[in-house]
Amino acid sequence: MKRRLGQTIRPDLSHSLRTTRDCAVAVALLAVGIALPAMSTAAQDNDAGRVVTFTKEFPGSVPPFYSVTVRENGGAVYKTEPEDEQPIEFQLPADVASEIFTLAGKLGASPDRPLESKRRVANMGKKTVELLGAGNPFMTSFNHTEVPEALELLGLFERISATQQHAIRLEYLVRFDRLGVVKALLQLESDLDNGRLIGAGQLVPMLERIRTDRAIAQIAQGRAAQILGKIQAEKF
Repeated sequence: MKRRLGQTIRPDLSHSLRTTRDCAVAVALLAVGIALPAMSTAAQDNDAGRVVTFTKEFPGSVPPFYSVTVRENGGAVYKTEPEDEQPIEFQLPADVASEIFTLAGKLGASPDRPLESKRRVANMGKKTVELLGAGNPFMTSFNHTEVPEALELLGLFERISATQQHAIRLEYLVRFDRLGVVKALLQLESDLDNGRLIGAGQLVPMLERIRTDRAIAQIAQGRAAQILGKIQAEKF
């Protein structure tokens, strides 16, 4: 089950009912000899398009694992566990998605080029880039790299993850620890001002919720309003 930012997870009874109904219709059609059309593999491939997945595994860091899967239309999914049962769906800005595929395409054009730096460095976490779909599919991993395209990709995905981590943290604090909201907003504003986030517009619904929630301290409401103004003015 996938969720969107701020979405409450609950059983989807309507989906279950639709599934039951559709199964019944399928059985009835088969009973009278009407074949159901199957989607061709080519159609499935066209629907899927190209996909870039970036994964970082770094035990001891926060988060110790994350992955971001991006489609060419900017649709993306963020996970904090390999088998995350509640991944976050979100939309990346079109220019960011385009840049991700351009950089991944350059890496895929030279799949045999080693990404791992020859310099000895400490463990900085295993990073894996995978490109699937038309063109030159490939998958490669590195701990530390000096390849410009890989460094740019790493920077983009780190900023994407930072944005999602702010969203997750704020959602938790609003529900369970409202006294911690002010500190979280201060860190959010600092990251925003220093260009450490991508797609901060995704945070607008949560910030609006904080700004208008009378159960939250006024100082937090004011800080949320200030951050909202920056996001809307700069179109982050």
